[in-house]
Amino acid sequence: MRRAGRKRTTRQLEQVFKALQGDHTHPFAHDIYQRVHKKLPRISLATVYRNLHSLVDGGRIRTLLLDAQGARFDPETSQHDHFVCERCGRVVDLFLRQARPVDLNSLAKQGYVVTAHTLTVRGTCQVCAARRTSKSKRPAGRRLRKDGVR
Repeated sequence: MRRAGRKRTTRQLEQVFKALQGDHTHPFAHDIYQRVHKKLPRISLATVYRNLHSLVDGGRIRTLLLDAQGARFDPETSQHDHFVCERCGRVVDLFLRQARPVDLNSLAKQGYVVTAHTLTVRGTCQVCAARRTSKSKRPAGRRLRKDGVR
């Protein structure tokens, strides 16, 4: 039988939490596993998942379900939204001012109980947009072969 109350902090839990601190890349569980595995070589992927879920349940991190690739994890627990680059997959935290609140009254009238909502903006990030712009500025013409001859 499980004891009610506070869960104890383990070395594994602390290492999983540490692996996320200051990380704004919104990593997948496998990425976190690889980082923790360097410090704790005997840790399993299942243990990392279990500890990630424990951290989410405790409100210390957030889970993001942004696409079909799977859950990502975010150490930023304050209310914020995300930008997802459709080219490279980069996820960026957005701290937008909510100038116009979203009207969720129609959901309440239909019997839904809304506890939170997030906004996910999709497009091309600054890095990918800059690459695309620099490619389009190249002069048209024949390409050089590897040996420098046209």
